[in-house]
Amino acid sequence: MIQTLMIIFFLGSTSYANDCTHDAKTFRCVKYVRNYDADTITFDIPGVHALIGDKISVRVRHVDTPEIKGHLPCEKDAARTAKRLIENLLKNGKRIDLENVDKDKYFRILADVVVDGKSLKDYLLKNNLAYAYEGETKQKLNWCNR
Repeated sequence: MIQTLMIIFFLGSTSYANDCTHDAKTFRCVKYVRNYDADTITFDIPGVHALIGDKISVRVRHVDTPEIKGHLPCEKDAARTAKRLIENLLKNGKRIDLENVDKDKYFRILADVVVDGKSLKDYLLKNNLAYAYEGETKQKLNWCNR
């Protein structure tokens, strides 16, 4: 019984690792290009027409991060730190998927970004580099005190 479960687990992991098929709400095995800040990232989406899939900017769903062009020096510093951390995470990730792909209120592409099976949103929140955001009016945060 345990051997059967282990085989199913490993087969499931292998098929996940090799399955790069897109569907209506998910782009799998996308390629990181660059990130403007910690929540705006540019990807190439293999297997999609270049007009739609090359150098596409994506907003990370459910978070807002400090702004590169923020008003306070500490917000700019926090934004640069978050940007570098996300850049390193995405550059070193083996697999990146865009899940729950949709448009936000400004018609930007909005998605859950998943790196090696882990949510980028969760990484940002856990490391105090973002706050939960659902598209409402942005909070006035003092990034200097975070």
